[in-house]
Amino acid sequence: MNKMIFIASILDPRNKLEYVPFAIVRMFGEKVGKKLILEVKNYMDSLFDCYVKKNSIGTSSASSGNTTAIVSGYGSFLKRGTMRTKLEFEKHKEVTGGLGTKSELERYLAEDLEPETDDFKILKWWKINEPRFPILAEMARDVLAILISSVASECAFSTGGRIFDSFRSSLTPKLVQSLICLQDWLRSEPIPIKVEEDLEYLEQLELDLANSAKDSTIIDI
Repeated sequence: MNKMIFIASILDPRNKLEYVPFAIVRMFGEKVGKKLILEVKNYMDSLFDCYVKKNSIGTSSASSGNTTAIVSGYGSFLKRGTMRTKLEFEKHKEVTGGLGTKSELERYLAEDLEPETDDFKILKWWKINEPRFPILAEMARDVLAILISSVASECAFSTGGRIFDSFRSSLTPKLVQSLICLQDWLRSEPIPIKVEEDLEYLEQLELDLANSAKDSTIIDI
């Protein structure tokens, strides 16, 4: 199983690392579960470090230009380098946590879980809390945007394939659309409609219609 599924659950403030390990043990058992929990934690830390480095590179470039402009009057290369390094270090401490402080990830995991409510919106929560967790908010935007499955789109194409096959290649696009909509309506009925059970009746009805059309043609002639 792709570990990104567990990362998405950790980034849900109603779950974090309190619910996810419990769910893993329930799904995979004690022995396999403990090993998987450790792998998920390491994966989460590695992913967070990647976003920290990515953010630090962008911040370093911006702060480098600002620092050069500030101290250019002194004409001291050593002074510019020291100030640039100090700014980078302050930003690094702010994001990852220095001695005696906690990183964004540690602070997020240490907070209490959000209560389960029907109107809870995870994307809205991250938007509101982005000032407190800028790196994790960027992670959440990327991770939570990943589709959990491609079944829905594949199912749509499969439905079209079953209706518009080589034996029905003369169907017009409008008729194909009508058949797909009709199939969807039949599936949404509260009482299941089993077309297979009435297949003989439908075939007989089609045969009668064909015979009627043939008779009418003969009469016209």
